[in-house]
Order: sequence, then structure tokens, then C-alpha cells
Amino acid sequence: MAAGLGFKDFVTGEVLTAADVDGYLMQGVWVFASAATRDAAVTSPQEGNFAYLKDTNVTTYYTGSAWANLDTTGMTNPMTTTGDIIYSSPGSTPVRLGIGSTGNVLTVAGGVPSWSAPAGGGKILQVVATNNNSAKSLTDGSEYTEIATSITPSSVSSRILVMVTLGMVSSTSVIDMGIVIKRNTTDLQLGTGGSINATGAGVTNQGADHGVGQVINLVDSPASTSALTYKVFAETSSGSMIINKRSSDSAVKTSSSMILMEIGA
Repeated sequence: MAAGLGFKDFVTGEVLTAADVDGYLMQGVWVFASAATRDAAVTSPQEGNFAYLKDTNVTTYYTGSAWANLDTTGMTNPMTTTGDIIYSSPGSTPVRLGIGSTGNVLTVAGGVPSWSAPAGGGKILQVVATNNNSAKSLTDGSEYTEIATSITPSSVSSRILVMVTLGMVSSTSVIDMGIVIKRNTTDLQLGTGGSINATGAGVTNQGADHGVGQVINLVDSPASTSALTYKVFAETSSGSMIINKRSSDSAVKTSSSMILMEIGA
């Protein structure tokens, strides 16, 4: 049997040769009862020959060295979730890669695609802040807990930069005061402990009121993607302090704030 010759437009009166029959007319899809009857009938198949087998309902084609089944089923979709993607496995079969987490980037690990946190740490991923200008008086043993801010990290590897500013006015020149920053119920960092000199260097004495500010900055590594609440606790053990006071002296006006920044690892 001659190899397939492709397509030819025969004209009226043209002689149809044996080569024409083998090369043009015999290049359709043959139908056989089975592979055995196909092989018995076609002893010299040519590359590109097609044959349908009735017993298995399979279309076969000759590759030039062997008969192979024609895949008519198409690709089976392995995806199950919105955002999934498909890649080829080493065996050239479709494989599902599940959707990554928020903020992830697509990368390659071990020769296959995967999701991971973006490279290059130190990026600010989100910022939340709160301010408080409501006056609160602190006397011996009383606490200040009015500054609190919540944040939900996007990755367990993120760090949280906590920046707190307390605006305070004391009625005495020296008081004993302690400040602590907490994450939920965990103590993170102590601020000033012991005496605050409200008339010390760099602090303006405003007559009967003494303005003093307390700034605390810390970096926390919570290793969590749950909502976290950071809170300021301030307490005096002697003397008195007013946080966020609006003094009769117009020059003494204070407020407090907390800023949380999620920093990518």
C-alpha cells in the first residue's frame, strides 16, 4: 500500500490508477471488527492510516512503527476551587495547583510551580492607626487602657511594628509611672518605670501644668494570621497624671496615638 498522497481533485474521464486508489481513496477511516482483523487485512500499514475497531469502539492510527489509540476523551479537569490553576506533570498529565494565600506569588520550586510569600522582606503590607484625645486622670493605682488597635497579619512570617505616643500632663514635677504594651494578654515591652521628671531637659514647664510625652516603639513577631489587639497600659504609683489633657493654658494640649504596621518578612 502506498503512503497517503493527500488530496486530489479528479476530473471527468481521468484514468483511476491503482496508485491513485491506494494513495487517495484508501486514506479514510477503515472499520474492522477487532485489532486482529485489522492486522490481518492491512499487512503493510503506512504512517497516518486510521482504523476504527468495533469491539472496543476505539479509533486507532498508525504512527509509522505501531498502531496507537486516538485519544478522543480530551483533558480531565482536575480543578476543584475558584482560583486553581493547571500545570503539566513530568508525565505530561494535567495537575491541579490550588489557589494560594492572599499576598502569595507564583514561583518555581523543584521544577514545578508553587505559591510562596513574595521575596524581599521589609515591605509594609498594611497600616492601622487609632487616636485618642479624651482626657483620663491617673492617680495612685489607677490604670489607663484607652489606646487599643487591632490588626490581622496576612502571613505568619510578618512582623508588627508598634508605635505608641502618649501625651501627658502632670500637676507635679515628678511622678512614679509605669507603661506596658500588650498583645492580647501578652506583655511585650515595658516603657518608663520609676520616676518621670516632668520639668527635665527638653520639657516645657507650663506654669501649674507640666507637659511630658512618652513614646514607645517595638517590633513584635506574633507568628499568627489571627486578629491581634495591641493595647497600652499605664499606671501611676505616686503623683497624678492626666493623659490627653486640655489645659487652661492653651500651650498644653496633648493627645495619644497608636500605629501598627505589618512588615513583610
